[in-house]
Amino acid sequence: MDNSAWQIKKEKHPVRRNADGYKPKLVPNALKTIEGNANRNPRGEDDNMQETNSIQVVDIAPFKALAVRTAMTPDKSGTRAAWSKLSEKVPLDDARITDEPSVFVFIPQDQWGNKVDTLWVGIAVREFGDVPEGVEALELPGGPCASARVSGDEAHMWRVYDEMFGGLDQSPEYELDRQPGVLGMETVPFEPFNSLTVPYSELETFHFTMLYPVRKRV
Repeated sequence: MDNSAWQIKKEKHPVRRNADGYKPKLVPNALKTIEGNANRNPRGEDDNMQETNSIQVVDIAPFKALAVRTAMTPDKSGTRAAWSKLSEKVPLDDARITDEPSVFVFIPQDQWGNKVDTLWVGIAVREFGDVPEGVEALELPGGPCASARVSGDEAHMWRVYDEMFGGLDQSPEYELDRQPGVLGMETVPFEPFNSLTVPYSELETFHFTMLYPVRKRV
């Protein structure tokens, strides 16, 4: 892969913002750029955002999540139903929830390339405490993840998927970690709105961040 796709950028210290100024709402202070592309302006206000994508490898700190398991449904209603159940069982004013939360959609990475049929919808917490019935406690080990931000229409979203997986296929350094039990993550922010509260067919703008665990090629 040439450096126009994944330009190498080293950081000596963890940073709170990615190169385009976007502040991930995953776990505060958990991200540092290992490899990235600074194509966008410093505030992330790129008029051509749907045409300009940045794929990075970021280091994720370990964290805990409370999550509801769901099946992949053709109309994407499974994730919406799972979020509705989770937010009922673990309301957003629950003291266990981390600061600046996002909704997580967790995807078993050994399903990529075949059929994705099992997902979890979750939220990061400081501690598990009493786990409500129908909710599962997930321990995310952290480590390097390939990351890209989606902010655009459905066609833009599929282009970012193609660039992500095409880039990993061509990368001489990293590959998608497909070991059983490894979960990819897609983080859906609450602002400007939580898209898991809107039927998929009604979404005009898709706004989330991909975080897929990777490992060094051997």
